[in-house]
Amino acid sequence: MAYHQEGDTSMINYFKAAERTLSQRGNLEKALANLERRKESVIHRAAPSGVQITDPSKPYVSGGGANDALTDCLELAEIDREIKNTRETVELVDKVLSEMPQVEAALLRAWYIEGKSKEEIAEELSYSSKASIYDLRNKAVSSFAVLFFGAGALSSI
Repeated sequence: MAYHQEGDTSMINYFKAAERTLSQRGNLEKALANLERRKESVIHRAAPSGVQITDPSKPYVSGGGANDALTDCLELAEIDREIKNTRETVELVDKVLSEMPQVEAALLRAWYIEGKSKEEIAEELSYSSKASIYDLRNKAVSSFAVLFFGAGALSSI
């Protein structure tokens, strides 16, 4: 079994990765909307723009249209793949939060997703000090990391 050594960057810092995942949850929702707009734009751009008549006097057909269509199809496939991956990540974050104790999940939503101040969070959760909020946050992020990333997170939290 390999252990993390000073200067070794191969091991994931699951605590930080969990914080990044949580803090980007809102942006992932926005990304889904933007990806859907991009998809519609490509579909609109790629739609036929009228009937073209083939000139029988030309011994060849230009390949430009075929290349453009292929490029549009590849772009649509990539956008669909990103929509699927982004939607799955949002759903997984939400599922993990729903599996956590209610207080921890509420704290993580308020802290990372909603961006509330520590004072607001302490008041909402009826905690007397910001210090106890930081302790609860550390515990909640650690729990999220294990639920989201699995056993590998145990070694870094």
